[in-house]
Amino acid sequence: MIEILKNIFIRIIYILIIIYLMIFIPCIWGYKPLVVVSGSMEPVLKVGGLLYYTEQDINKFNKDEILVFKSGNHIISHRIVDKTDDGFITKGDNNKSIDTVIVDKGQVLGRGTNFSIPYLGYYADFIYTHKYLLIIFVILIVIDLLIDNKRRNE
Repeated sequence: MIEILKNIFIRIIYILIIIYLMIFIPCIWGYKPLVVVSGSMEPVLKVGGLLYYTEQDINKFNKDEILVFKSGNHIISHRIVDKTDDGFITKGDNNKSIDTVIVDKGQVLGRGTNFSIPYLGYYADFIYTHKYLLIIFVILIVIDLLIDNKRRNE
């Protein structure tokens, strides 16, 4: 019975590590993950979802694209309503009015995707704030692999 529970536990850890790796694999191609924390872009970007964005030339942004930008200590993803010489006018899809501040070109981080992966942001945020768990998971996997290897060689 203990062996069965151990195997289930190890498989869950494998799955959690694979999911973690899947979150960050798009970084290889320049897509950075971002957790959606507000409902301003619903229904396109749901709270707790994982949004990806890429760095883009500031001149290649168009109206109706999702702009990811830094505002104070926050990273915001809103849709471009208009472009001006000073920057971008943005609005959350779920907001009634446009944002009151023009987004300066220096604040822009990139172009967001028009979708988010539901609920995956909760997991990404949890692991990011509890990095020690990832280390513990990897150690447990290595120990399991070493034990399995020892059993095969006996």
